[in-house]
Amino acid sequence: MQDSNKTILSFVIPLYNAEKYIADCINSILQSSLQKEAYEIIVVNDGSQDNGPHIVKEFCKEHSNIHLLSQKNQGQSVARNYGLKESKGEYVWYIDSDDKLDPDTLPSTFDALINNRDCDVIAIQEQKISENGELKGLSANQTTLPLFTPMSGRDAVVSGYYPCSACALICKKTFLINNDLFFKPGITHQDVELTYRLMPIANKVIFTDLVPYIYILHPNSTSQSINPSKKIKYLCDETYIIESFFKTASKYKESDSVLSDVIEQRGKNVLLGLTIQLWRNKKVWGKEVNQAVILCLKSNRLYPNKMKYERFVKNAIKVLLNFEFLLK
Repeated sequence: MQDSNKTILSFVIPLYNAEKYIADCINSILQSSLQKEAYEIIVVNDGSQDNGPHIVKEFCKEHSNIHLLSQKNQGQSVARNYGLKESKGEYVWYIDSDDKLDPDTLPSTFDALINNRDCDVIAIQEQKISENGELKGLSANQTTLPLFTPMSGRDAVVSGYYPCSACALICKKTFLINNDLFFKPGITHQDVELTYRLMPIANKVIFTDLVPYIYILHPNSTSQSINPSKKIKYLCDETYIIESFFKTASKYKESDSVLSDVIEQRGKNVLLGLTIQLWRNKKVWGKEVNQAVILCLKSNRLYPNKMKYERFVKNAIKVLLNFEFLLK
């Protein structure tokens, strides 16, 4: 049952040069049967140079629960943080402007939120589709965790929670604000960094099999791009993620060694995975990209990889890939 007495949910959508997509994104929410009084849509214009903000203004004229905020271009992280601070909803759901939601699944997602309002986080799943609508699979499905079973975020991490898109987590605003859970500006992996920092301190979370989020695979996105400068930025930002994981692990070393070990192991695996990516894709990415990323790893004392792994195979791969010529 929906609570019509207050704003329950704030959709926060950062907007930057997305005039091709923003109307579809907003309409996918409006076309649902959710009561308009129960939610708001906050679009944060991050210095767009196209017609996107004008399109949103037209929506604002017709819908009192749609709001447009504007800032100078500072990146998605800052735009999301701004939207969070200005939101009025009890819960916040980050949506990317070039994605959309399934209006038919939104009511059941909202009901799951209403029925679990003592939870800090409600986790949903995402369907990945191509630009022509072809289903490519699911993400954020957290296969090791029980569904619709309240648990602590700490137990979720220890049980195999995999850091994912922030768009797959509907979070209580007070939980985010009170714990200073804002996105790190300037990095491309801000979702992974935040969600793994967020999850261990959540008192209660619930994972669902609901799939209301439609993640559209755009070939020109930062993660998909093979442009050398974009690829270097994307890969070098993984070093920040690795260090963030290690920093988070160290926080729990004395109070919760099991949790600390799990998070530390995740950081080690990301590091090993990055070097494997460099080896596998060196012919595709080229020497310029790989040399820049290796230099970045070295500057952060992450290469050569000196980590110890629990499995013999991982240690063997680590030793092999520490021969730098194999990555160039």
